[in-house]
Amino acid sequence: MSLLPALPLPSRTTTIQPTLRYRLFGRPLTKIKKEGKDQEEDKENVTTKKNKKAKKSRRWRCCKNRCCVSPAPQEEETPEKCHLSASQHEVVATKRPVEKEEEPVKDDRFPQALLTKKDKVAVTTQKKLRSDHIKCLGFPNPAQICYINSSLQSLLTLEDFVTAISHQEQVWSLIPEAAVLRTFKNISEHHFSSDAQEKLRLLAAFKRAVALWAPEFGDHQQKDAHEFLTVVFDQIRYWGPQLQVLTAGMGMAYSCPVEDHLMFKMRNTRTCKSCGAGSTREEDFTNLSLDLPAGGGTVENMLDNYLMETELEYRCECGATKSGQRSSFATLPRVLVLHLKRFRYTPTFQLEKIHDAVNLQRELVVSSGQHGACYSLVSTINHIGATARSGHYICDGVDPDVGPVDLTDRWFTYNDTVVTQTSGVNVCNQRQRSSYILFYRRHPED
Repeated sequence: MSLLPALPLPSRTTTIQPTLRYRLFGRPLTKIKKEGKDQEEDKENVTTKKNKKAKKSRRWRCCKNRCCVSPAPQEEETPEKCHLSASQHEVVATKRPVEKEEEPVKDDRFPQALLTKKDKVAVTTQKKLRSDHIKCLGFPNPAQICYINSSLQSLLTLEDFVTAISHQEQVWSLIPEAAVLRTFKNISEHHFSSDAQEKLRLLAAFKRAVALWAPEFGDHQQKDAHEFLTVVFDQIRYWGPQLQVLTAGMGMAYSCPVEDHLMFKMRNTRTCKSCGAGSTREEDFTNLSLDLPAGGGTVENMLDNYLMETELEYRCECGATKSGQRSSFATLPRVLVLHLKRFRYTPTFQLEKIHDAVNLQRELVVSSGQHGACYSLVSTINHIGATARSGHYICDGVDPDVGPVDLTDRWFTYNDTVVTQTSGVNVCNQRQRSSYILFYRRHPED
C-alpha cells in the first residue's frame, strides 16, 4: 500500500501542461524554458517561405543537438562524488571520518582509535609529528592502569634515559628475561603511533613483565604510582651486574640507565651527643620521599627538612643514648625524583590523603659537599581524587624539543588518551594540591 498522496487523474478533454508533465517525470525546467522560447520564435517567423525553410533548418539543428549524448555543463564542472544540494553538503560535512576519529576518545576502557590513519604522511621528525599529531602521544586505559600510563609518560620525557636504553639493545637483548627493558623500548618507539590496538598490546606486555617480579601489579586494581616506579627501577638495576659480566668477556660494556641517570648516594652521619663519636654510611637511592609540612610550603623547604639533623635513640660506647643523625647528598643524579608524601595513616590506622598546597618551584638548587647543581622541573605525576583509596593519575611533561634557552614554555598534559598542550607556569599553579611525584633534570653545565 502506497503512502504517497493520489494525484487527480486528468479527464479526456483536459491536457497536461508541459510544466506539470516535466515535473512528474523529472525533466529539468531549463529545457521547458528553452522549448518555450523556440515556440515563440516559430510564431514570429511565419512570413515567407524562405523564412520557413530557415526556421525548419534551425529546428533540425536544435533537434540534432538535443539527441547528442554529452554531459551537461554542471556534470563537467562538478565531480560525481561532490553534491550540489545544500542538504547533501550537510551530510558530507557531518559524516567525514577524519573529523569523527580525531575527536578525543571518550571511552577509555577500550579505545578504538587515537587518530585517523593516513596513507601519506609527510612527517619524518618528532618535532613535526608533535605539532600535527599531539593526540597520538596518549596511551589507552582499558582497566585502571592510569598509574602505568602516567609513569611511562614521565619517563619518556627523559630523553637521555630513553636513549640510554635504546642504544644498548644489543647488550640487554642477550638476556631474554629482561622483558622490562625490551617492552619499555617498544613503547618508546610507538609513542607517536596512532595504532591504539598496538599500544594496548605493548602496555599489556609491559605490565606482565613488571608483574613477573612484583605479582601485586598483576591484577586490574588501582595501584600506587610511586610504588610502581620503584619496582621498575629495581628491575632494570637487577640486570646490571649480570650484563656487565657478559659484556666483559665479549669486549663490550654495559652501563645501567637507572644508575647513570636516576641513582644517587645519600650519606648518613650519626654523632653521639655526649662524646662526639660518630659513624658514616652511604646508601643508594633512586628517589627521595619528602614529608609535607603542616599548612604547605615549597619544595626547597621540604628538601631542607629532609636534610635537617634529627635526634635518635642510640646507645654509644660511652654509655650515652642520645645521638644526632644528618643526611646529605654524597653524589647528585642527572634526574632527581622527589616523592611527596600525600598519604598518611590516622591514629585509627585509616589511610587518608593530604591536600595541603605545595609551591612547585621551576628551579631547584641542590648542594653536595663542596659542590652544588641546579635542576629544572620537567615532569609531574599528579593524583586527582579526594581519598587515598580512589582517584586518577595524570602526568604533565615538558616538550622534549624545548631547550634550556627556549622561551616557549611548552608542556603537555597526558590524561590517558587525551593529550593537551599547556605551559610550565600553568602546571605549577594548577598542581599545588595534587602533585605527587616530581622530576627535576640537572642542567648540562653542572
